[in-house]
Amino acid sequence: MLRLDYENSSSVPDDIAQQLIDNTIAQLEGAAMLCIEDYNKGVLRADVCQKLIAAARERGVPVIIDPANIPDYSKYSGATCLKLNRTETTKSTGLPVKSPEQFEPAAAKLLEVLNLEAAVVTLDRDGAYLASRATKTGEGERRWLRTKQRQVYDVTGAGDMVLAMLAVSRTAGATWTEAVTLSNIAGGLEVEKFGAVPVTPAEILQELMTEIHEHLGKERTLEQILPELQRHRATGKRIVFTNGCFDIIHLGHVKYFRFAKSQGDLLVVGVNTDASISRLKGPKRPVINETDRVGVLEELESIDYLVRFDEDTPQKLIENIRPDVLVKGQDYSKTQVVGWDIVESYGGKVALAPLIDGKSTTSVIQRIIDAYK
Repeated sequence: MLRLDYENSSSVPDDIAQQLIDNTIAQLEGAAMLCIEDYNKGVLRADVCQKLIAAARERGVPVIIDPANIPDYSKYSGATCLKLNRTETTKSTGLPVKSPEQFEPAAAKLLEVLNLEAAVVTLDRDGAYLASRATKTGEGERRWLRTKQRQVYDVTGAGDMVLAMLAVSRTAGATWTEAVTLSNIAGGLEVEKFGAVPVTPAEILQELMTEIHEHLGKERTLEQILPELQRHRATGKRIVFTNGCFDIIHLGHVKYFRFAKSQGDLLVVGVNTDASISRLKGPKRPVINETDRVGVLEELESIDYLVRFDEDTPQKLIENIRPDVLVKGQDYSKTQVVGWDIVESYGGKVALAPLIDGKSTTSVIQRIIDAYK
């Protein structure tokens, strides 16, 4: 099959332009945002843009514009925000936007010349630069918001996705910095997809959770971990919990954690404090202090979260975390596992991990003692 497009990008006739203006103004009543996407195909004439911007301002409706790749941006004057890429920025300002020191002058020029509240310059792999002026609700900003490197499959729809996320975020009450941060994520997820494919709220949420996790590491207090787990559950993740002293890490522990992680999506590990181990195993234990034990466990890929607990049992953690799966070793029967009844009461399950013969902290300690007798 062959598709042929015969395009006429000359300006639309006056009567059609007026219909567009009238119909758009009618829709502004009750609208939270007006988005203008200009491809320079003749529809968004200068007078159309100016009349729509003026009408929106009269009604207190913000206007975000993704402009055309043209040298004269005067037709966008008075908009709330302009969202544009490097090429468009350079063409409209005459300023280069290749290195970090060049971002601010170009964005600031757009802000002042066009009387904008904010200018957002997208910088592909380098994220975006935000310039905003002070308002009654906040101070002006000049900020380079980086984004993580991604595997780019197709840039189709990325600009539209950034515009959409800016609009949604701002209408939901986000600051400009928050809105641009979310737009970076949405645009980044879009380029990882083939074609113009929707990015879902669940994908955005999961990406945010991943970034938070990478920034903060794996250890949390109980109070810190509960809202994070709640957000993971909102994206459909199954939570697995196990606990122990993990005094001297050995192969048995590694395989145990792998088994536990295989039972769900996220593995939370409760780690006994030094004080609780001493109460349970005597004053000579633990051999390794809790800070070092947690530090080693953080390096294991199968573990997602670590929580220390000072009680003799993990019952408090289990009651609050409410894991979908509770894991212990096969040296326990199900009814010997602390919290089994709690987990099963709300539909969770208990999984018993296979043990590896001869792989235990006690046996490791005994071999060390025997070696130095």
